[in-house]
Amino acid sequence: MPCRSAAELKKFESIPEHLHGTDPNFTPPFPGSVVGLIGPKSVFLKKHGEITPLIAYRDGKPVGRIAAIVNRSHNNYNKDSVGFFGFFDFINDVSVAKALVDAAAKILKEKGLTIMRGPYNPSINDDCGVLTEGNDRPTFISMPWNPTYYDQIYKSVGLGVIRTLYAWDVPLHADPPARVTKIVNWLKKRNNVSIRTIDMKNLNKELETIHRLYNQCLDRNWGFYPIALEDLLHAADDLKAIADPSIIVFVCIEGKDVGFSLALPNVNEVFHASRGRKGIFRFLEMALRLQVQKIKTDRLTVLGVEPAYRDKGLSALLFFESFRIAKAKYELSEISWVEANNVEILEAAELMGGHHSRTYELFEKVV
Repeated sequence: MPCRSAAELKKFESIPEHLHGTDPNFTPPFPGSVVGLIGPKSVFLKKHGEITPLIAYRDGKPVGRIAAIVNRSHNNYNKDSVGFFGFFDFINDVSVAKALVDAAAKILKEKGLTIMRGPYNPSINDDCGVLTEGNDRPTFISMPWNPTYYDQIYKSVGLGVIRTLYAWDVPLHADPPARVTKIVNWLKKRNNVSIRTIDMKNLNKELETIHRLYNQCLDRNWGFYPIALEDLLHAADDLKAIADPSIIVFVCIEGKDVGFSLALPNVNEVFHASRGRKGIFRFLEMALRLQVQKIKTDRLTVLGVEPAYRDKGLSALLFFESFRIAKAKYELSEISWVEANNVEILEAAELMGGHHSRTYELFEKVV
C-alpha cells in the first residue's frame, strides 16, 4: 500500500522498530528523520527524483516496507536507466519480501527503468547496503543495521550482489607506527602543507568548500553523482547539533583547500541508549544525552583529495591527521563505508592498526 498521508509516512518510519525493536542491536533513528528524507519537504524530492514508499500488511498489521526510488541526478550524470529501492525491511518471510520487491519493481518499470538497485536510503550519499557481517552489535551513525536473515532473503527474491562494502575499526589507544609519523612529517615539509579544522562560525562558507571538494574528489567512485549545494546547506542544522569541529579536517597547500576528511561523533551511542523511551520522551532524552553524554567513538565518513594533488601523498596525510586528532577525544574510529576493491584505504587502515569489522552488500536485479 503506498504511503500518502503524514500518518502513513510516520508509520513507514516506525516499521523497523515494530519488527526488530526487541533486538538488543537495533538502534532507532532520530524521530522524524526518515520522514524528512521521504516526505514532502525532502531535498531529495526537490533536487534529485521521486520516492514512492510502500507498506506491506498482514491481518491489518505492518510486516514490511520498501521505497521505489527514481534518482534522476544519478541517471542523468551516469547516462543510466537504473531504478533504486531502499528502506527495505521485512519479517522473516520470503513471500513478504518478494511482494514488496515486485511492487517496487513494477513502479520502476512503469517509469522506463530497466534495473532496480539498492538498498539506498534514499541515495548513495545516505546510508546504504545490507549488513551481512557484524550484525551482533549496534552500527555507527548513518550506517544501517538489519537482522542476519536479510542477506539470504535478498538472494531468494532474485536480487544479486553488485558491490561489497567494508567497515574497518581503528582503535585509537596506541600511537601510530613511528615510520608513519616520519613519512607524514616529510610530506608536510615537502609540499608546504598545512592542516586546519572546520570553522563552524562560517559554516555555510565551509559547506561550499566541502561541496566543491566532494564533487571533485569523489567523482571516480562507483555510483557517484554530484551532490547539490542545497543538500549540504539543508544538513547545516543537523551538523551543528552533532558535529565535532575538531574532526572535520582540511588539508591545504599554500593556503588553498585541496582535500578534506569528514568524521562525525557516533551519536548512535546516544540513540541506542534512548531506545527504551517512546514518542516525545525519546526525543527529549536523545536531545539531553547529546548535551551531556560522552561519546566514545566516531565514524570517518568521507576522505578525498583533488585529482591534481593525489600524487603528493595527501590522502595518507589526511588519514593520519584524522586519527591523530580523534585520539584526543575518542577510543575508536570506524571507517565506513569502503569498497572492497579500494586497496589504498584498506591498506592505510591496516597500517594504522585497524581491522575489518563489518561487511555490507548492495544488490540489483533486472526489472
